[in-house]
Amino acid sequence: MSTSERPSALPAEPLFTELPKPSQTPVTVVSPMMALPPALTPKQRLVHYSADDWEEFIYEWVMSLKEAGYVDVVGMGGSNDRGADIAAFLTSAKTDGRWHCYQCKHYDKALGPSVAYPEILKIHSAVAEQQYRALPERYVFVAPRIGGSLIQLLAKPSALSAGFFDWVTKNSARLALEYAGGLLDRALDLARQSEFSRFEAGNLDTVLEQHASTPHHVRRFGTPLPDRPAREPAPAEHSPEEARYIQQLLDVYCEKWGCSAVSPDEARAHPRAGRNLQNQREAFYRAEQLRMFARDSVPVGTFESLQESVFSGVVEVEEDDFATGWARLKAVLAAARDMQLGTNVLLQVVDPDDRKGICHQLANEDRLTWVQGAEQ
Repeated sequence: MSTSERPSALPAEPLFTELPKPSQTPVTVVSPMMALPPALTPKQRLVHYSADDWEEFIYEWVMSLKEAGYVDVVGMGGSNDRGADIAAFLTSAKTDGRWHCYQCKHYDKALGPSVAYPEILKIHSAVAEQQYRALPERYVFVAPRIGGSLIQLLAKPSALSAGFFDWVTKNSARLALEYAGGLLDRALDLARQSEFSRFEAGNLDTVLEQHASTPHHVRRFGTPLPDRPAREPAPAEHSPEEARYIQQLLDVYCEKWGCSAVSPDEARAHPRAGRNLQNQREAFYRAEQLRMFARDSVPVGTFESLQESVFSGVVEVEEDDFATGWARLKAVLAAARDMQLGTNVLLQVVDPDDRKGICHQLANEDRLTWVQGAEQ
């Protein structure tokens, strides 16, 4: 075929097909909303405690058992606790008298007989050695989870006793070395005479319910504070504990209304001073009620921390120049009402009269003074 007869060349095919150009409009990728995980319940938090935290929690709980009649509660845990992590004493004789034992166990798995039996032997050996004069009247295993097999044994003391002695028989060689010098035999003789009904397991739901009545619960679990009791009016008669802040108010009334001296009775009879005095007393007692509520509901020092926050926020107002003590009093109370008080847990239940009343508590201690230069 001649060159002239060759077919004309076809247009060359592109090696790559050009794709359409992307839109110039920017694309925003929106991630799906992430839901916050549900907050852990107190029971779920306890599962993740360390052994030391668990023992501290149980100590707080035992301390709250006022109906048990304990005269003292002592943490005895450690590597040589001799079978008692927490001892609660029913008499001043302590372990020489009537007492209860709380054994704290915190493991990843549920507490079973294989852990309970060695502890039962340990407490009997401690008494056999005269470490304690007598066995505790109650011996309570407290663990985040108690296995079903142990619960069943604790519900039937005769079965618990039989299971314990069977465990001893199976492990007699090792136990004879561990409890040498005849201690094992003495401990077992005591165990044969012992009432196994003394052994029981703490119910975690009950433990948490009772712990909720302690000042430690809110700090541990971040739960809301309980409701405050209904407001009680100020007593009709002034108490000696009110003397200083009331005198400071009398100084204010005397200065404002031009008298040389004024008594509480005269102030009550005055058409304006009487109403103001009653309002300030109601606020003072409201703050006193908050103090009592804090004592039973939050850790020690929480209320005092709130007082310090109020003082810090109003003291510079109190130090300002005012024409009268009345003006200073009003300015300080307004500042206390409006100020930000940080993150104190008591703020869940604080009302305006609490803030005013705290100012009068501070005046009662001469930390705030309304009439500058008045007799102290």
